[in-house]
Amino acid sequence: MNGSKRASLTLEIVLILAALLFLLPVLYLVVMTFKEPRLFYKPLAMPDRLYLDYYKLALGTSFFRSMFNSLLVTVGGLALTILVASMAGFVLARRREKLFLFFFYLFMSGMVIPTVGSLIPLFKLASLLHLINTRTLLILLYTAGFIPFASFLYSAFTKSIPRELEEAGSIDGCGSLRMFWVIIFPLLLPATGTFILTNVYGIWNDFLTPLIFLNSPDKMTLMPTIVQFMFNKQSTNYGPVFAISVLAMLPLLLLFVLTQKRMLRGLVMGSVKG
Repeated sequence: MNGSKRASLTLEIVLILAALLFLLPVLYLVVMTFKEPRLFYKPLAMPDRLYLDYYKLALGTSFFRSMFNSLLVTVGGLALTILVASMAGFVLARRREKLFLFFFYLFMSGMVIPTVGSLIPLFKLASLLHLINTRTLLILLYTAGFIPFASFLYSAFTKSIPRELEEAGSIDGCGSLRMFWVIIFPLLLPATGTFILTNVYGIWNDFLTPLIFLNSPDKMTLMPTIVQFMFNKQSTNYGPVFAISVLAMLPLLLLFVLTQKRMLRGLVMGSVKG
């Protein structure tokens, strides 16, 4: 075995060990949800039958309502951010006037403002606008928080698109808006995939924002619901908590399995184009 093959084999072994290191806690969590109460506090004991009572108890709570709320704010926040940031990034990449350069740096400054420091002003502003305890507020907050990074991302990708495409569109009679949606936006798919992959988990797993700005159980998202369920006095064991945690992971795992090839292909296309 030459040096190159030995290095490749060593790298594969290290990557397999790293994958196991990340997978073991997840596998342990899943196994725990199938353990009967008599085995639950024995870490090395394996379930001897398929015990589903924890899942039945978890599904009997407000799980589906909280999942719907999480799905709504996640899709809404990502879609609105993509809509606004893609157009803003296109304009900021193409216009060189000082006014647009000022807006570019203004957008970028949003990436260095600490989130915790802006919570009190945001809460007061939301109270004045009567948006407290609404899912609309969460969508607007996520959109405002992600626009600086997304605009920077779209601006960088737009610079890699030849201006000749826009000139050809203008010759064919495309207006600015139609040219953006028909010609430019499809070419920004790698940027859109990158943005979704890097931010969908942040919104889905966010605990602090809904806890501060929501106070109704009907509007609450998954993460605060899981924590409230964990501290519920009626729940004296962690079995149902583990079960509801596994159920909360399933949509993101499904999304990753269904889209990872297409998303990674888009990322590679974007890197080659850049």
